[in-house]
Amino acid sequence: MDKTTAKSHDDAEKFLDDAEKFLADAEKFLADAETRKEKEELRYGWFGWRPDCLQPFNSIQWFVLWTSLFSFVQGFVVNGCINAVITSLETRFGFPSSRSGLIPSSNNFISLFVVLFISFYGARRNKPRIMAAGIFLVALGSLIFSLPHFISGLYNYRLSDVQDNVCHPESRNSTEQCTSAEGGERDSGHSSYLYIFLLANAIHGVGATPMFTLGTAFIDENTKAERTSWYLGIIYAAASLGVAAGYMGGSQFLNFYTDIGKVDLASIDITPQDPRWVGAWWIPFSASGILLMLLVLPMAAYPTRLPGSGSLMANRRSEAYQWKRDKVIENTGHSWRDFPRAIIALMKNPTFIFLSLGTCAEGNIVSGIGAFGPKFLQEKFNAPAAFAGLIMGMVTAPGAGGGMLLGGYLVKRFKLKCRGIIRLNLLVSCVAFLAGALFLIRCPPQATAGVNKHYDSLRDLDGPSHLESSCNADCGCSSKVYEPVCGTDGLIYFSPCHAGCDEKFMWMEGPIGPFKLYQNCTCVVDNLDRSLNATASAAGTNSSSTLLRDMLSTTPFPSVTTNVSSGDVNDTLLPPGAHQGICMSDCKLVYVVAPLLLVGMFLTFTTVSPTQTATLRCVPALEKSLAIGLQWVFLRLGGTMPGPLVLGRIMDSACRVWKQTCGERGACWIYTAGDMGVRIFVWWLVVKAFSIVCYFCAQHLYRAPPKNEHKEKEEKEEEKNWLEDETLRTTVC
Repeated sequence: MDKTTAKSHDDAEKFLDDAEKFLADAEKFLADAETRKEKEELRYGWFGWRPDCLQPFNSIQWFVLWTSLFSFVQGFVVNGCINAVITSLETRFGFPSSRSGLIPSSNNFISLFVVLFISFYGARRNKPRIMAAGIFLVALGSLIFSLPHFISGLYNYRLSDVQDNVCHPESRNSTEQCTSAEGGERDSGHSSYLYIFLLANAIHGVGATPMFTLGTAFIDENTKAERTSWYLGIIYAAASLGVAAGYMGGSQFLNFYTDIGKVDLASIDITPQDPRWVGAWWIPFSASGILLMLLVLPMAAYPTRLPGSGSLMANRRSEAYQWKRDKVIENTGHSWRDFPRAIIALMKNPTFIFLSLGTCAEGNIVSGIGAFGPKFLQEKFNAPAAFAGLIMGMVTAPGAGGGMLLGGYLVKRFKLKCRGIIRLNLLVSCVAFLAGALFLIRCPPQATAGVNKHYDSLRDLDGPSHLESSCNADCGCSSKVYEPVCGTDGLIYFSPCHAGCDEKFMWMEGPIGPFKLYQNCTCVVDNLDRSLNATASAAGTNSSSTLLRDMLSTTPFPSVTTNVSSGDVNDTLLPPGAHQGICMSDCKLVYVVAPLLLVGMFLTFTTVSPTQTATLRCVPALEKSLAIGLQWVFLRLGGTMPGPLVLGRIMDSACRVWKQTCGERGACWIYTAGDMGVRIFVWWLVVKAFSIVCYFCAQHLYRAPPKNEHKEKEEKEEEKNWLEDETLRTTVC
């Protein structure tokens, strides 16, 4: 009996060993099959062509590179070049500012309605291929944007209604003609081109949506948690560099005549300083469209997920905000009926909501300063428009790019978890709060005739502006066009007409190119005579020529080398008159404010990458794409869209001289710099305080998941099943 029992026991052990060996072999077979399946389905290539030579591109580093290139070109075109060429489009096609302002805003017309659906639809599909389709749309939009140049015919500047703004005594009895078309297009035949620009930029917005939503989620799913913020920082830094390149580089194309290659440039008798000049605005859009077409191919070759991503996600501990979730909500994403449930789940996540509101505040500042930063520098520090734009470009590139790279690096360097990331944003925002003091710095206001100085007595003018005086009363001047000139009497005049200048001028060569020197300016001559008589009486001498020479030698006038188109000019003394542009100022505070503005923008952009990373951490894996899409809607509706509008209203509240057209108020020409600075300072403090409150609430209300090994195992298994389900859907999109 004992022998029989022992034999049975041995047989049982042998059977168990065989079974264990069989299970081990089966597990190994399944693992090998999974590996083969992964190698087959997760290879880099197009359709059935996936050669081994292309597989080195099948990595997160190469994906980040292609995405960064797309981000750079997209920023260059949409946020850089379009803003740089708006004025040229107004001149070329006769768009009023009220309508041309719709072109930048049209970027959000359609994308706001489709971003959530793209995010929800793409969560379980091939994200890179959807991104490739988006790149194709941005390329198409760029080519469509340049289309009006090729179908509108040659530009005839001689038919433009932009004329020299000089004194015409014969027009003293004429009245300003006001028709129903005033403020509309000068050439009704060109009005339809506005809709082409609106359509093109709307396509830009739709095409860029997958990059900022699905692309962010794809990076997080295919890299280590601590590296996500670093990669996002690289991509967003590339976008900011593209914007800076669009502002600085895109405007350089405007120095070339719009019909270059079609007309003999020697026959063009106007220069870029002429208000009728239209530059080659279409070149950057055509070139960008072709370049983006080439980026479609490498992006479309990526699989649903990268090799090795399964183990990365399986080993990652969930940091999603914990609350009593409905099992139905946890399994959202399989059909469109789950879409409302997924939105509700995100809206019940207080950490996500406050992070999104904080993003709105930062977007409000970024978009506002980006739109009106150059004008702020012009008005506060008497900087020429070109110089102010150059400073903003120099501030934007290192401020935005460096800030986003630093934010991503800090998260990676210190391996911050969700709460730590939000506290980093809180700390940075508190420091940025103090940077708002820069808006209180200003240069002394320059003397402007009829605005802060009387024409006849040169006394301070404290009341309402009055641009008309006895010296220009017969000139028929209009305030429709602001074309400031600097008189040799040291005053700035609203236009050559308001300085009493006639059509006689000569070209002078200055440090930033040729400019006009108007010679016969009655208001300037009257002020010089008045000042000379007063000075001569005080000095007890009649030597007015010596006084004239001394006065002109101390007048703020740009350095010139005489290169005159007609007439003779004394090399040592400029004749009485007025030159284009405002008078040069001795105030150098702009060189103090520019670094402070750089610090403020640097700190503001430092929160961008960490905020995106914290958003990805505080939501479950199935909701990441949708969370980024919903946050994108928050950012547009509450940040980047109202930001320029709010700051524009704040600046207009400090306006001193308005454009008047047929009795209706238009754009602001001249501001009260002191009032403007105080009001922008208050705006900065309020917005930054709001972001600080949002980040504090986000980290305070965040509930980290419990350290429960059993629960973590279930979460990892759920994420693994989700990844396998994604792989099976590889060929869907």
